[in-house]
Amino acid sequence: MVGISLAVNGDGQIARIGLNTQACAIGQASAALFALSAPGRIMDGVRDGLEAIRHWLKDGGDLPDWPGLSTIAAARDYPARHGAITLAWEAALAALSSGSNPG
Repeated sequence: MVGISLAVNGDGQIARIGLNTQACAIGQASAALFALSAPGRIMDGVRDGLEAIRHWLKDGGDLPDWPGLSTIAAARDYPARHGAITLAWEAALAALSSGSNPG
């Protein structure tokens, strides 16, 4: 489980992030990687990142362009961990979609 709290600026960019991560080591590492590079991104950037990661996990190919993912790339070989890898992106999209983010 990843609980996420986002503050978004007037341009819709993520300004601050709060995380509460209760997941396996891969889920925790992935959430940390998300948090390091999410500030300044808008919802479309988060969605594009998630789609690229899902495609990479399912179909292989090049590592998605999200800083630090190479540190957990070996987890791709373990399908049971794929959901843990995407948790933070999914939580962030849910938070951004809710429209109840404090500025």
